[in-house]
Amino acid sequence: MSRRILATIALLLTAQQLGAQRIVIGITGSSKAQPGLVVLAGRGLDSVRMIVQRDLQNSDRYTVSPLVDSAGRLAAPLDSVALSGIAGPGLSWVVELQASGNAVSVKLWDATTGAMRYQAISIVDLSGAGDTRITIHRISDQVVNWTGGIGIAATRIAFKMKNGAEDAIWRVDADGVNLARVSRTGYYTQTPAWHPDGSAISFSEYRDGRWHLILQKLLTGTRTEVTSMGTGDANGATFSPDGRTMLVSYHALTGGAVIESVDVARNCCAFELTHDRRNADNISASYQPNGRHIAYISNRTGTPQIYVMDADGTNNEAQVPPGFDDGGKFLATYSPAWSPDGTKLIFTRDQAGGGRQVYKWSIGGGQPVQVTSRNRNEDASWAPDSRHIVFKSWQTGREQLWILDLESYTMRQIASPGGAQSPAWSPVLGTNP
Repeated sequence: MSRRILATIALLLTAQQLGAQRIVIGITGSSKAQPGLVVLAGRGLDSVRMIVQRDLQNSDRYTVSPLVDSAGRLAAPLDSVALSGIAGPGLSWVVELQASGNAVSVKLWDATTGAMRYQAISIVDLSGAGDTRITIHRISDQVVNWTGGIGIAATRIAFKMKNGAEDAIWRVDADGVNLARVSRTGYYTQTPAWHPDGSAISFSEYRDGRWHLILQKLLTGTRTEVTSMGTGDANGATFSPDGRTMLVSYHALTGGAVIESVDVARNCCAFELTHDRRNADNISASYQPNGRHIAYISNRTGTPQIYVMDADGTNNEAQVPPGFDDGGKFLATYSPAWSPDGTKLIFTRDQAGGGRQVYKWSIGGGQPVQVTSRNRNEDASWAPDSRHIVFKSWQTGREQLWILDLESYTMRQIASPGGAQSPAWSPVLGTNP
């Protein structure tokens, strides 16, 4: 590749930096400069390049320059001589993609030195369509990992969608493409949750006059009803980090809700972790990533607040500082979720003037920080990088999912044809698409 072409790349990147506009939701975030990055691809890899470019832009770690080149000059392969000394304003990385049969050779070049830093071979579906497009997302994650981050492109988001009379659990790739139904037709559903290995999704299904908890394998569609101590409504399940235990909130028919622990592998041995007065609601459990503690919501003192207990149900404490309205009354708090790195909680809190917003709290001290501000926002779930969250919002006037980067405070919509709620972000998915 000639020096003239590399200079063209630098000019494209500069123009992109000056013209780029991102959606900001009203909370001031960091303005840390991002390294410039371009993706170059050989013959037959246009679809792959487009997906990788979008994934890397969605990571919010780079300023990615999309290359428009009808003459086909800006293509791989590169060489260190062509790259050496041609950094250009803000250009740090060049990703090179070359096809080799049903595989893609991926190289990461340091644009400031001309050195090739990393390379790998990835087996991919070059069509970029259907479930196997996740093989391309794994290329994007490899690039992020090489530059010191945690990739989240090879993930999916499960959620409840209501579209007219249809009510079901769906899932979609993290870039908003490849929407697919999970639950069967003819039943109301709610509150999906991912198994830690990404192989199954649990959700509640309404039939026979109450909510039943279902665990469904994604590859086979096999369904199992999760056991319970009682006969009430099952809702709000979550898995332990090792996947062996599930926590479920059961709402008794006589009032109140308890959190039960269930042996998932054997589908047995349910027992209660919370023991409060009869009508107290204990819901929305979330495991600490090391499995030692559980955050949850309880209204045992009147207004729903976040409590933390040991994994065996002992040592219950209210640890997150509460919020108050102008009259000094507690503001209700909902849906805590522990970040995958174990350092933060996100949750939803009522606002004194009405509505709800999402907050984050650093474990161990300080006041919660509000991270959304416009319209109504709630029910947040963490991405595996502990940096991005997905939540339900009325930004467009109806329930839709939005992804927020908690470092830059930019966001993007995951569009769906119906009302979307209760999102759950998957772990990074393994070799099975």
